[in-house]
Amino acid sequence: MGIVQRVLAALIALAVFAAALVFASIALGIILVIALIAWGWLTWRGRKLRGRSAVVVEGEYREYREYRDGQEVRRIALDESTERREAP
Repeated sequence: MGIVQRVLAALIALAVFAAALVFASIALGIILVIALIAWGWLTWRGRKLRGRSAVVVEGEYREYREYRDGQEVRRIALDESTERREAP
């Protein structure tokens, strides 16, 4: 292998490496833009949820499932003395 072939091989290797670096940089930029758009969209959609506070009810309950006329009716017994009926 002559010196000219070695120099050409080195130049071609550098050109391929540079092309791969450019491609990777462009791909990373596109991925970052997509991630930024997704983050902004999720933040915008979730802004209503930040103002809500959760209601915590302490105690025990039992859930019973009944079927009447083909529909499920849930019966929740609270503190074993109070019952409340809810639609599913």
